[in-house]
Formats: sequence, structure tokens, C-alpha cells
Amino acid sequence: MEYVMGIDAGTSVVKATIFSLEGREVARAARIVPIHNPESYMAEEDLQDVWMAAVDAISESLTGSAITPDRIRAVAVTGQGDGSWLVDTSGNPVGPAILWTDGRAGDIVDRWGQDGTLSKTFKITGGGPYAGTTSAILRWRIENQPELLERDDIRNVYCKDWVSFKLSGELNSDPSDYSLMGIDTVARDYSDEVLEDFGITAAKKWLPELKKNTDQVGVVTDQASHQTGLRPGTPVFKGGVDISCSSLGCGVAAPGTAMAVIGTAGIVTVATDKPEDAFVPADVGWLIPHTDTTWIRSLGLSSATPNLEWFLREFGEQFRSEAKAVEGRSLYDYLDQELKKMPPGSGGVLYHGYNAPGGERAPFIKPSARASFNGLTGSHTRWNMLKSVYEGVALGIRDCLDPIPVQVDTINMAGGGANSPVWSQIFADVLGRTVSIPAGTEFGAKGAAICAATGVGLFDSLEEGVAATVEPLRIYEPDPAKTALYDDLYDIYVRQRVATMDIWDDLQAFTRKASRA
Repeated sequence: MEYVMGIDAGTSVVKATIFSLEGREVARAARIVPIHNPESYMAEEDLQDVWMAAVDAISESLTGSAITPDRIRAVAVTGQGDGSWLVDTSGNPVGPAILWTDGRAGDIVDRWGQDGTLSKTFKITGGGPYAGTTSAILRWRIENQPELLERDDIRNVYCKDWVSFKLSGELNSDPSDYSLMGIDTVARDYSDEVLEDFGITAAKKWLPELKKNTDQVGVVTDQASHQTGLRPGTPVFKGGVDISCSSLGCGVAAPGTAMAVIGTAGIVTVATDKPEDAFVPADVGWLIPHTDTTWIRSLGLSSATPNLEWFLREFGEQFRSEAKAVEGRSLYDYLDQELKKMPPGSGGVLYHGYNAPGGERAPFIKPSARASFNGLTGSHTRWNMLKSVYEGVALGIRDCLDPIPVQVDTINMAGGGANSPVWSQIFADVLGRTVSIPAGTEFGAKGAAICAATGVGLFDSLEEGVAATVEPLRIYEPDPAKTALYDDLYDIYVRQRVATMDIWDDLQAFTRKASRA
């Protein structure tokens, strides 16, 4: 029996998963990658840490199964997008990677918004840069690290490209990742006009060759084989940015299919075969090359499940104690059991989940955006606040989905948030659409594996690969009465975040002033 491997180099975890040709997860392993924060608004990773995490994950996925390396037909990689990963042409990292959650280029994005650059470039790129976007960080490098411009041996790649390079020895990227930086997204190639508008023409020499997601970029080298256990000569295929690969792994290929990932970020994608009609809403989100014939319109919250993780880290001790009081009951089972008893609206508490250091990127761009609770009184409890976090993330996802001008009836939902039946139902009610949870857990890796299987000829197209490997596990239908209530709450949610924009700017200015005092 033959298998394919998908590697997902995420923001904080690198995972390697072996799939059968029917899409079944046969073996997986994961390793954590530390994120470094030199300042509160900065986020970096060591490239060697990422590669060693990949080595360990790949090795364990192989040794933890009965599958011999010669039965792995092909490998492809996906990973976190945006940021800036500099590597020289000899394969050596040029400093730490600057991540997509980094906020150091926020002032640059603000300037682009004020001088019209964002609106001008959007007409070509279909994307709206935010603080962690590659274009903004490259501009920051030009302004703050001018010594790098003297070097012609640097390439700016992405997390998946780094892992792919370490496997195959070939350094390149693809249009899905680079579409987030800003290219001619319909033509799927770099745009000199866009580079000039962003003021990063000087960095053009750093841009790598772009490959299709199903292109073979090399084979596993002897050195990579020794480190990982993969068979030397195993074909390595390009794969794509995690947004595209996760969409494939969740069943998004044909026009009108859609996904929401409720993970570190909250990503919404909708497939279309008419990219020229998909430059809406303006100046935010991305239009990403996907299959050979489709693009995905995507908007993404900078933070989704980290809102819940933060709340439980800071205020969850009593929840954990109560859950432990009943033998065999997990914390999240206990939370689901209690939250489903509560009516919509959290008793009037409204939460906006903008807690990423770099602020927010969709459905608006605001580096200074910050999370908040509103409507609290002395009568509210930790349960009201907890449910408002669940609802606030769902409202944020609706804020990304509703502006996309494509009819969507069903949302294929993945990520940690999809593991909760109660949260899944909240999403269905808030969105007013059917929520389908696909079978499996590693959807980014699965999408990469579909790219590998298609590239090696096991499927004729990505669409065929998706149809052969993706099936629903659970379905949640919206409750019309609850959706009507959430319609009202959503209106309040939008009006409050619009009214708070100037206050975020003032608070950020004060915070930076106070940190220097």
C-alpha cells in the first residue's frame, strides 16, 4: 500500500502526518517551536529550531508507524505565511525569522493607508497588507537594516520553503505564499509596479523563483534522509501557504466552497473561478492562487483560539477545579456542558478578540487594535465572560465572511475550535449557515499531501484529490431563532469596533511612551 506525507510548519508547532490515498491519517507527530518576543510587539523564530522540529516530527511519524520509508511516494510542505525568512544562497539563515504576528512594521502600514498605497496596490494584488505582511517587513528592513541591501546572495522565503529547502536542497517559493506579500495575483507572478508602490524595489533581488503547488522541487537529499529517516530520492513537491493547503484539506476546491479555521488565527476562505470579481471587500484580506483554475478569497482574524487560551490561563483555575471534581471529566467537556445551558448574548457582555501583538488584519487593518470586554456589571460572572469569548470569536469570523461577495451555504470548519460541539453550534447560529466538520485533524498537512499525491500522478487534479480524500464527520445546522438574536448582536459588534478605532491609536501611543519612561 502507498502513502504520502504532508508537513505543516505552523506558527508554534511543526507536524508531520502520513496519509493513505483515501485521506486517512495513518501516523502523525508534532514538535513545538519556541517564539521569541524581544519586545512586546515583536515575534521571531530561529530557523534552525523550525528545521529540528521538522526533523523530529518526520522521524517520529515514521518510527511510530509500521510504514517503511520506501512506501512514502511523495512529500510536500505547508506552513505559516507572511513574515520574512531570510536565507542566503548557501542555505544559511540570515538572522531570525520575523513572524506574521510581529508588529514592528505597523507604522509603515499606517502610512500606506494614509497615502493611498493600500488602495492602489489592492487593485493588482487583491490583498491588504498588515503589520506582519512580508511587504511591510521588507520595507522595514530597507529602512532599518540597510546593510542587508548590499548582499545579492539573500532570498526572502517562507516557513514552508525553508523546510522544503532543508529536505531537497532547492530554494524557491510559490504564488500562494507570495500573493500575501503582493503580486499580480490573477497572473500569479511578481509585479514591478507593486514593488515600486511599496517602496521595496531594492529587495527585488531577494525574491525567489515561484513554483506551482504541484511542481516537484527536488528529492530528499542524503543528508535530509539521514536526519529524518525518509528514503533518499523521495520526491518533494512545493505545496502552498497554510491557508490554501488547509482549504484543500477541508474540501475547498470547487467555486463556492468555503472554510473557516478556528486555530491560532481565524481564517475564512471562499473559492472562486472569477478572480476579477473577487476584489471585495476592498483593501483587506487576500486573493490567493489555489488550484489551477480557482483562487480563494480570504480574510483572517489575527487571533482566534488564543483568546480562549489566554482567558483560561489567567482566569481558569476555578473552572479546572470544578472539572476535576467529577472523575473522568475533562475541562473542555465541563465547559461545553455548562455553556450550552446559557442563552445567546452572554448576558450583555460583548468581547472583541483582537489580542495579537500586531493588531488586526481583517476585516479591517489596524496594528493598534486590542481586545476588550464591554457591557460588564457587578452581576456578571466568569461564565458570562467565558461565553462572550466563544461568541466574540464567532462574531469576528462572521465579520470576515459576510463581506465576501460569494454565496456560501456551508462552512467547512477546522482547527482547535471545531473540536468543541458547543462552539461549533455557536458558530452555526452566529453565521446563520450550516457548519460541517470534516473527518480528520491535520487539514493543512492533508492539503500538502494532496498536492504531493497530485504532483506524483496519483490524482489527475487537486479537485480530484479533494473529492477522493475529504468527507464530513459532524454537521451543525443553525437555529433560526438564535441566528436572529445574533444578527442584532453582530450589528452592535461592528458598530463598537468602528467607534473604538481612534482610542486604540491613542492607547498604543501612550503604551509606547510609558514603556520608555
